[in-house]
Amino acid sequence: MIHDNHKNGALAELRCAAELIQRDWHVAFPFVHQSEVDMIAFRGNRFVTIQVKSATYIKKHHAEITCVFDQYQNVDFVICYDVVNRRWFIFPFKELKGRKSITLTPKRYSRNCDNWALIR
Repeated sequence: MIHDNHKNGALAELRCAAELIQRDWHVAFPFVHQSEVDMIAFRGNRFVTIQVKSATYIKKHHAEITCVFDQYQNVDFVICYDVVNRRWFIFPFKELKGRKSITLTPKRYSRNCDNWALIR
């Protein structure tokens, strides 16, 4: 049986890959599971590394979603999937440098919410 956290993470990675493929990116998955990189997307001669996280409700803030991530150093983008509201938050890594988590709201991160154009 697959643990729910692993299942949610795997589903978020597959959904993210599908979103990228719909936008004419090619997607590759590293064979090493413990890598900071969940996937590599490429189009033409542009390659980007991506860490995908899924996020669910925080118990004490029922209206907010938190995306928790480690200090990734070798990725170009962190993409968080809001499982509850089915939204994507796309962040260039440089915007998150030094943070361990963020609270996702479309109002606060309107530029990042479902904005796949950030990956160019």
